[in-house]
Amino acid sequence: MWGRSRVGGVPPTALADRMESWKSRVYSTYSGATAGRVLGTSADDTEFARAGRHAAQRFRDFLPVDTRAPILDVGCGSGSFLNALRLLGYTTLEGVDLSPAQLDAGRARGLTGMTLAPAVEYLRGRSSRYALVTAFNVLEHQTRAELFELLDALYSALVPGGRLIALVPNAKGLFGAHVRFNDITHELSFTPQSVAQICAVTGFECEAVREHGPLVHGLASAVRWSLWQTIRGLLLIARLAEGGDWRRPIFTQDLVFIARKPDA
Repeated sequence: MWGRSRVGGVPPTALADRMESWKSRVYSTYSGATAGRVLGTSADDTEFARAGRHAAQRFRDFLPVDTRAPILDVGCGSGSFLNALRLLGYTTLEGVDLSPAQLDAGRARGLTGMTLAPAVEYLRGRSSRYALVTAFNVLEHQTRAELFELLDALYSALVPGGRLIALVPNAKGLFGAHVRFNDITHELSFTPQSVAQICAVTGFECEAVREHGPLVHGLASAVRWSLWQTIRGLLLIARLAEGGDWRRPIFTQDLVFIARKPDA
């Protein structure tokens, strides 16, 4: 009975297709003005280089030692992170994204190895291939069912001991609601606890959950970093006063988690 139900006179399959089409419309118009709040997809070369460089600096402790190790950036956008990895000497780089405009922007800068495709489809047939997979601002665009399908595909695509680095909206953050609803295609937001949950369910070892706060790379950023330390201290006091909970004091609008596929 349920399988034959209609919504507003539209068969369920047609409704699903219609829901998919609106996302495709949004993704097809993604550009520096509408996406990539962290890694940047701006046409400005300075911003492009800065965003990739800062991301590489932030995650350098989790990059493969071997510069020949295969790395995949899911949701690569215009390729700022891939470009930063290339400048660090990494040679086996791939990217996949749903935005033709962003991929074209990356190719115009001379980047190669980037493919227009849904991530799950791209990962089929690539079992145990990658030493590192990154997914910056990607997981929040999935429904719950899609999230676990994608995480299973990422797990399969990693070699034993390989890592997933993901950047997602932080529902525990001071401006977490802003990030969750800032993009119409966002479906989910996360907390350190829900990250631990999804890692446990999909077989990953959760190595770390971190804030995605200011990096110190000059005087202005040093001031921002100092101000943030003061603010997060006050937020921790408020959290203790409200609920007596001091665990996982991660209050930035985004959080980073690093998950590892166990050794065989």
